[in-house]
Formats: sequence, C-alpha cells, structure tokens
Amino acid sequence: MLANAVEILRVDRRGRNRRDQVRRIWTALLLLPVAAQAEEIRIEISRGKPSAQLAAPAGRVEQNGKPLAVAARRHELLAHAGSLRVDGKAIEGGAPVVFHPGPSPLRLDGKTLPGRIEVWADARGLVVVNALDLEEYVAAVVASEVPAGWPDAALQAQAVAARTFAVAQKIAQGPAARAHLGSSVLDQVYAGAAHPASSALRAARATAGEVLTFGSAPIAAYFSASCGGKGETAEDAFNVPAGSTPYLVSQRDDADESRAWTVRRSLVDLSLALRKAGRVLAPVTGIDVSARTASGRARTLHLETAAGERTLTGVELRQILGYTALPSLAFDVSVERGVAVFRGRGNGHGVGLCQWGARARAVRGESYRAILAHYYPGADIRKMY
Repeated sequence: MLANAVEILRVDRRGRNRRDQVRRIWTALLLLPVAAQAEEIRIEISRGKPSAQLAAPAGRVEQNGKPLAVAARRHELLAHAGSLRVDGKAIEGGAPVVFHPGPSPLRLDGKTLPGRIEVWADARGLVVVNALDLEEYVAAVVASEVPAGWPDAALQAQAVAARTFAVAQKIAQGPAARAHLGSSVLDQVYAGAAHPASSALRAARATAGEVLTFGSAPIAAYFSASCGGKGETAEDAFNVPAGSTPYLVSQRDDADESRAWTVRRSLVDLSLALRKAGRVLAPVTGIDVSARTASGRARTLHLETAAGERTLTGVELRQILGYTALPSLAFDVSVERGVAVFRGRGNGHGVGLCQWGARARAVRGESYRAILAHYYPGADIRKMY
C-alpha cells in the first residue's frame, strides 16, 4: 500500500517527473518508527548465469501473485533466449517467478538463503533476487564483512553502517525497484547464509532498527577494510558533489596506521593489462604519481610509453589491475629493473568506517556509538523501528 501511494505521486497532472519530492516522502515514511512491521530488502545475488538449481521443499511458487504449477521439490532454472524455463517449462509474461520457503529455507546452488527468491531472465541470462527481512540481511552482512571473533562493539558499528547503507540504497532505488543492492564488494558483501554466526546476530539485534542520519535522511554509510591511517573524502573517492557528504571527511586514524603492503608488477604485465582494457596501447616504460588527493591517495598517474606520455587516474588503474591486486590508492610507485613497485597502506577506498580501525577502537574500550561518531562525524544515530 505504501509503495502504491508513493508511485501515484511520481507524476503530477501535467506529467512532470517529481522524483525529488517522492524521495523526500519515501524517506520520511520509511523512517517512521513502526515497531510491528518488519522492513524488507531486496538483494540481487546473481545475474547472467545460464542456469541454476533451487531446492524449495514444501514452499509455494507464484507469478504475479498467482500459484504456479510446479510440483518438484528441486527446480532447474534455465535462461533461454531471454526467457525463463522452470523444470523445462517455458514461463510466459516475463514477470518474476517467486519461490517462497516452506518449513526449511531455500537453497540456491547449494547455498542456504533466508527469505524468498525471485527469478526472471533477460538477454544475458538468469537474474536472481533474494528478498528478506532487513535485520536478517544486516546479520548476514556483518558475518560476511568482518570476522566473528572481533569485539562486539566493532560488529555493532558494522551492523549500523550496513543497515544504513541498505536503507539509503532502498530509498535511492525507489519502492518499485526489483532490487535495491547487489551482493558483492561493490555494494556490501552478502554471502547469504540463513544461519549467520551468533556474534553477527547479537550485533544486529543489539542495534536493531538503528540507522545513521544527517538531517532527516540516512547517510551514505560507506566503509572499507582499512584506511591505512587516514580516511578519504567521498568527493575524492566517488566524485560526489562537493558538500553533499559533510560527514565523510579525511582525518587521521591512529587506530589503523600499520597496514603496509608492497605489490610488484612487471612493466610488461602492466602494459598488457592496460592494452587489454583499451586504455593505453603502447608499451609502458615508466610510471609515477602525478597528483594526489588531500588524503595523499593517488589521483592521477603519469605514464611514459613508447608512443609518448599518457595520463591515467588512480581509480582507473585499480579497476584495471583489480581491487585485490592493488589494495588501495594510498601508494607510491617507482620502477626498479623493469618492474613497477607499488608501496602502500590500507585496503579499500578508505571512506567512512574503517573496519580494522573499528576493531582496534573496540579493543581499547570504545563503544559502537563512539566508533561511529569518529568515522561519521556530525551524523546522528536514529532508531527506525
């Protein structure tokens, strides 16, 4: 009913789009404290696979709210020419097929998932969305993002950040979205376990309904593994408009100053990677950092090639080489005997909560509220339900 009410407001009598107004209304409604109503989140857990196996014992199956006649306890899902087949039967209409759990949870390709599964197909393959209770999702994210044995305060800080990030994305995507988030590190890691570690469950329950807000809206609660001793601004990391995220600042973090790393990549391999990406075609003979952000991270790189000088952003280089291969942009680089040697610190973009820093702060006795106040200065913790 709430989704329908908001959807009606999308277009006024003259047909003009009113997304900003809708977003404000949706934010206010979503943040109303409603104790009796669970909040749902929709996570895209797979896209593009040609097939999948789904175990759904005793669960009902629907399409457009109507029962779908599929009798098997285990289902073969297949994408064929942009259409979905379930157990060999072509599904008409293109609307998602919804699998509800029975007495036991659903299992997708052997992985147990809470909530229900919605499946459809597009030209690239299957699209699978897991719709579940927000608090179950938060516990699963905490279990996926940080070790179960970390101090409770660190897990609780992660729970609030994860919940806030999810709620903000849900608002941004709108009530009619088929999915609000992905399940990878590009959003926040969701491994999907129906039975997360007890410490993750405790963290979710201890902070149930709590979100970080600035003004009346949930903040962009970014987090990364390690800031390497100094945080990054959202403006520099993500090119968001200046002043739009005043709670995401570049500041020293004395709780996370020792995560140094060294990566060596031959100039031959570096040249091949850049050529494959279509970014720099000539062989690279030299590389150095030509400009830095206020936090000291590499903004742009100067490349010497057989065809002359080239410029590459740090973000591009990390995307091309891989986020694991080049852990962060807080590095210096030099060429030694035909090898580019990157010496850096930290892991991830460094914006917002630093997970290893949060752990260190929890070990020395800081509460999750104090941890969040450090990493999101100016933001308030508000109970959503």
